[in-house]
Amino acid sequence: MATSDALNVIFTRRSIRKFSSRPVEIQDQQRMLQAAFAAPSAENAQNKHIIIITERDSLDNLPALHPSAAPAREAPLAFLLCCDTAATPQTAFWPQDCAAATQNVMLAARALGLGSLWCGIHPLESREQAFLSAFSLPGMVRPFSLILIGYPLQDFFEENHYDTHFIHVGSWDRRFEPSLFEGGHS
Repeated sequence: MATSDALNVIFTRRSIRKFSSRPVEIQDQQRMLQAAFAAPSAENAQNKHIIIITERDSLDNLPALHPSAAPAREAPLAFLLCCDTAATPQTAFWPQDCAAATQNVMLAARALGLGSLWCGIHPLESREQAFLSAFSLPGMVRPFSLILIGYPLQDFFEENHYDTHFIHVGSWDRRFEPSLFEGGHS
């Protein structure tokens, strides 16, 4: 069941660890890839690359490369999101750019009724080296995240982590109070 309500997609996105073996449609893969490249990036740097992983042998090998990737043995699809650090312009903000692209993929997956799991690679050198080697990444290309994707065998639900104790207004010593926003204040 697909949904397009943006806030519902955000609030019900979950880390999915149980997937159906049903293949993800090509058009859904394309929409998620488009979402990745729609993410903001510092100085509009177009330095992201994505390896699409659908071969069963490759998916089954992912847990050997990443300790959180065991669900890849069930998932029909994974995206390996990388950055070409030699691309121009290049900024120190490439990890933030890749994080935004990863989040966009996951939100697009949720909107399409798919589940996803973000397996972080960067900045852990041992994980980076494992993916550099396994996927023959060239020179200055750095692996950032592995996103497992598929039809979920778990329910989506909203879990509220909103906590006003972590919100400050104007400075650290001024705590947020919901009453500040009542009556038209912003």
